[in-house]
Amino acid sequence: MKFLALAFLTVSLHTGCAGEKDPGAPGVLVSTEWLQNHLNDPDLVLLHSGTAELFDTLHIPGARLISPYNFTVEEESRRNELPPPDSIIALLQGVGVNVESRIVLYYEASGLLTRTSRLFLSLDHVGLGKQTSVLNGGLPAWQEEERPTTDEVIEYSPGNLSPGGIEEVVLTSAALDKQRWNADVVVIDARTDEEYFGRPESADTPAEGGHIEGAYFLPYQDLLVSDRPHMFRPDKEMLDLFQKAGMDPKKTTVVYCGSGIRATATYLAARHLGYPALLYDGSYEEWLRLDMPLTGPVTIPEKKD
Repeated sequence: MKFLALAFLTVSLHTGCAGEKDPGAPGVLVSTEWLQNHLNDPDLVLLHSGTAELFDTLHIPGARLISPYNFTVEEESRRNELPPPDSIIALLQGVGVNVESRIVLYYEASGLLTRTSRLFLSLDHVGLGKQTSVLNGGLPAWQEEERPTTDEVIEYSPGNLSPGGIEEVVLTSAALDKQRWNADVVVIDARTDEEYFGRPESADTPAEGGHIEGAYFLPYQDLLVSDRPHMFRPDKEMLDLFQKAGMDPKKTTVVYCGSGIRATATYLAARHLGYPALLYDGSYEEWLRLDMPLTGPVTIPEKKD
């Protein structure tokens, strides 16, 4: 209980409670209109999460290139581990982030949405969550609305960002196993239907898959607009999905996926809406390898209209 109480307190302190966001401050997800109105703010650091190939030819004016792949490291037991805090700080200093910077991330394509939400998690981990936002829709939404783009690369100096307070944003398999039945914890599987329910045994194939015992189900794709997968749904729609999945702003939500990338989109949405959240970054791959308790596989229920 001691671990959870500490983690819950830490998360609650830096996310606040759902419905209590300052209406005058930007949320974690910001709109294209908000960004265009603030492009010339002196403290704004706009980070293009993507590749040099596209950035060198087209990006939002004033943006600086950052690779989201630099914010995960591979270890023997996990494919996607957080880098040491000092490494995260050094990467951010390299793109000119200062102590007082207002950071906005945007993804160059829908395929990098989850990598960019994982990047947000890394910044949240080093205490920058309150001053970091993500452009809802990323570059695709910006281009759809015919907002200005450029190939001009700005000059900037290394930032003066220094290590600060560390936020607990991830937890271990052992901690999850102890806390997953706790009344103050909701575990959410962010994978697809096929992954969550698994494949039952048949005459031709053995049973395969399933989910962490006790986990609820909310595919991260359900948080996105169905015909515009680069866009998160409006807040009310995401809140409705959260409630249907068993999430509660008074409880800590633990999200997981296959290897710790996709579930960060759910983490990002939860942080935006004020829900305390943590990521089990070992996710299903590690849980399965450790032979921890699983449920399934079962037949996928038919969806009702």
